[in-house]
Amino acid sequence: MNRTRLAAAALACLLLGACSTSGLPLIGGSDAGPGAFQGPVKVGLVDVFSGTSPSVAQSSYLQNAVQLQVDALNAQGGLLGVKVQLVTADDQLSQDRTSAAVSQLLADHSVRLLIGPSFAGLYLGARPLVDQAKIPNCLTNMAADDLMQNAPLTFRMQSLDRAAVPALLGYLQHATQIKRIGLIAEDDGVGDGYDQQLSDQASKFGLQYLGAAFVGTGDQKAQVQQLLKQNADAVVLSSNPATAAKTLQAITALKATAKLKTLGFSGLSTYAFPQAAGDPASGVTFISTIQTYMSDVPEARWPPAYHDFVKRAQAKFGAAPNGVEVKANPAGAECVADWARSVQAANTFDGGKVAKAWSRLDVTPADSLLGVRERFTPDDHDAVPVDGLSVYQWAKLGDHWGVKQLVGPTA
Repeated sequence: MNRTRLAAAALACLLLGACSTSGLPLIGGSDAGPGAFQGPVKVGLVDVFSGTSPSVAQSSYLQNAVQLQVDALNAQGGLLGVKVQLVTADDQLSQDRTSAAVSQLLADHSVRLLIGPSFAGLYLGARPLVDQAKIPNCLTNMAADDLMQNAPLTFRMQSLDRAAVPALLGYLQHATQIKRIGLIAEDDGVGDGYDQQLSDQASKFGLQYLGAAFVGTGDQKAQVQQLLKQNADAVVLSSNPATAAKTLQAITALKATAKLKTLGFSGLSTYAFPQAAGDPASGVTFISTIQTYMSDVPEARWPPAYHDFVKRAQAKFGAAPNGVEVKANPAGAECVADWARSVQAANTFDGGKVAKAWSRLDVTPADSLLGVRERFTPDDHDAVPVDGLSVYQWAKLGDHWGVKQLVGPTA
């Protein structure tokens, strides 16, 4: 081939986005099968990595987990014989910045998995870009169930958001004497959603729902007093730890801790909640995905893959500043693990074929880093089934906080 033809071929290759930086083909045709990559295949992670938001620390734990699993793949020779590399982009929790960050990652055609962004509003802006790129997208924190509909490339390492309420109500029905419950939360999409679900479902579990008291940033004694006048047995707290802590303060100030049990969802599962709430957090019962390493469950009973992940994370990153939390999020690692399983099943990096294989994965609890049975179908892209949720209760254990596991996953 003469120099003119070689230059033209290189230009066409670059315009098509199918070349390495050296001008050599990066992806062999549209199939992206074994041997198609000349360099590393990349996992793109978009999240908030700058600023003062508390989310920054959680994003770093997510990055640690993804890197840990990427390293594990490379220690085994890579994926389809190709090394895997993690690349990141900072969305700054901004919808405009998220689109730019996702575009930046997806402009590199060696990125074959996108993890993130977190939160529904950010995902909504990113999804058209994912669909256009035709690569699998894995989410670790996105509550809007409706956005998962008709999203063939997107997979969540969590349960349906609407699964948490029936899981909590089922626990109350079968394991407690609680009969009358209320809700204290912000008047926003999350609070309104819990209010609607509790209103619709409480009676199905033999419970009476007393309604919601929506609050702002002020004192909450009036809202707690109203529930006490209605003879409430328990209150469902906001998923915002700061708001929940203020509710607990009001309950304590009114000396109603013996009368009013406190309940919540996964927003109260991070160590930041009991740290903010202090002693009143003791006894708060919440629904969450796996938190076993912080629980009273003996290590011998931890799911094997989850146990291995926790130990690897502790060895590499140590404990969080609070001395308890692991500085790695298993959901991020499971994004990589499930993608790798799907790539191997499809024997290609082609996004559509990998997503199709992912939608048929069946991962045992022993093999899942989430410790549950993951059964994906074309219509269900959520890793955690309803019976994979656990019930925990915060407890003070000497000089630190831990959780008691009241009900473990049955999946």
